[in-house]
Amino acid sequence: MFGRQKKTIWVRGENAAARFMRRNGCVILARNQRLAMGEIDLLCREKKTGAIVVVEVKARLHHADARIKIDPTANITIAKKAKLRTLARAIKKQPRYRDAPIRIDVIAVVFSPDQRKPKQIKRYQSAIAAD
Repeated sequence: MFGRQKKTIWVRGENAAARFMRRNGCVILARNQRLAMGEIDLLCREKKTGAIVVVEVKARLHHADARIKIDPTANITIAKKAKLRTLARAIKKQPRYRDAPIRIDVIAVVFSPDQRKPKQIKRYQSAIAAD
């Protein structure tokens, strides 16, 4: 049961993040883009600047009685940052993205247990240096 609930939150978080990125001027190029070294949650192109955005999505359930509030981005370890940089470099090497600027954003999505819509979505632009 717990594993199923966790996956549901992850999928709901990714869906919410994709809607958020579209509303904020991005085109979704790929979801769950698999590369040899890992997976990119969302790959977007920012319409205004043409930048390619590698998006890491972190989603959590927020319980009203929780004493400690943990931001979903707390799970982004040094190793995860290194992997995101590696993924961004791999995307940058692809001919169709070679001339575009690239950055790594993180989107934190928090849900209340009883709500289908997110309680909070926070975007951290250029959260991790791509180079």
